[in-house]
Amino acid sequence: MTQIDTSRRGFLKSAVAASAAMMSAAAVHAGIPAKSVAKYDETFDVVIIGSGFAGMACALKAGRAGLKVLMIEKMSTVGGNSAICGGNVACPVNPVQKAQGIKDSKELFIADCLKDGLGINHTNLLSTIADRCNDTIKFVEDCGAEFVPNHMLFEGGHSVPRSYEIKAGTGSGYIHPMYDQIKKLSNVTVKTRAKFDDFIMDGDAVVGVTYREGYRFNAKLQSDDLENKTGKTKTVRAKLGVMLAAGGFSRDIWFRQIQDPRVVPTTDSTNQLGATAGVLVKSLGIGAAPVQLCWLQFLPYTNPREKGFGVSVNFTNHACMDFGIVVDRKTGKRFMDEHAGRKIKSDALFNVI
Repeated sequence: MTQIDTSRRGFLKSAVAASAAMMSAAAVHAGIPAKSVAKYDETFDVVIIGSGFAGMACALKAGRAGLKVLMIEKMSTVGGNSAICGGNVACPVNPVQKAQGIKDSKELFIADCLKDGLGINHTNLLSTIADRCNDTIKFVEDCGAEFVPNHMLFEGGHSVPRSYEIKAGTGSGYIHPMYDQIKKLSNVTVKTRAKFDDFIMDGDAVVGVTYREGYRFNAKLQSDDLENKTGKTKTVRAKLGVMLAAGGFSRDIWFRQIQDPRVVPTTDSTNQLGATAGVLVKSLGIGAAPVQLCWLQFLPYTNPREKGFGVSVNFTNHACMDFGIVVDRKTGKRFMDEHAGRKIKSDALFNVI
């Protein structure tokens, strides 16, 4: 089981086996009872699993509030997918829009999101984004993040220009300055190559975690979450809570195809290699209720002849989508609304592939 069998028959057989093993393990082994823990290796107020945007923000907020914080990251460097994403961020009714005379509103932003999200959005959360996005922009700028000055991007799915463009060109433009600020806090501990294994439960309450220190991710394994046993186990008490910020699962071949069968094993991903479902599956086992797991985000700009994100995206997104047209090479005819959001454009692509 060290190499992935990408044949359809081989995949289906191994995917069913992996799925059954992991899901049954999560259901039967729903966390570690606190009463079975003889001694904790470490105690913190807050434990954060993952070191992307959410994890970094949580570590900074909790650390600045004087709490003792542990943030664990299974890969060898911090940032996860956040460090390699495009880094642009939509923020309605912002100061740059006002200076440029761009008319926007909270209501228009929510309407755009509902249209692009086909109406299944949680509007209370959209409202929170609209209400707090300017606070978020100030937060990252205070950390040292830099945006392209006096500039708003007009991105797909939005009816007006409302997106900030990060100067660095990737999410590293947020991760690096946020991490630099975290390093100044002596009460925040960050550990890389630290793999979350399980929750410690006192009844329905999460009171700690186990993780492995010195873990090494192995991309050659069919399921790193199930097969990789590297590292030394540590038991940690979390006095106030555990924050899940482990990111997505687009590199988890069996889990992603369960959610959307169109994503065959050979489908590439722009995610970093460690984007697997291990933390998510464990959280399901203790009663977490995630929403819309099958609503996968596809990137309808990339080139199948390039690995990962590639460079063609710069042309297809900012030339073809923004200023040109996209045609089906078999018919020479347009088949999508180039200014629609990713979901609508991706579905149109699936229809002609």
